[in-house]
Amino acid sequence: MDRPAMATVFRMRHAPASISGVRSLGRGQADPIFHSRPLGEAIRVIAQADGQYDLIAVAITYGDRSTPPLGGREIRLLWAEYGQRWLEA
Repeated sequence: MDRPAMATVFRMRHAPASISGVRSLGRGQADPIFHSRPLGEAIRVIAQADGQYDLIAVAITYGDRSTPPLGGREIRLLWAEYGQRWLEA
């Protein structure tokens, strides 16, 4: 993901987003359920969940159906670039 693409995603940080593909690491534990939330918050949640959950198949969907979902690599890049600014107004 290049910087212009990251800037576009950052501008959409208040758009509704859904998180999927997060799995529990514990045996017999239920997978977490995430309700719709703003894109910036969804990115923060996943960035801070690294090590707590299996994020191999994580995807954050946002925007219209033609917008590709963000995977784990993109989420890490976006968090590294913008960090806590995801939650600013």
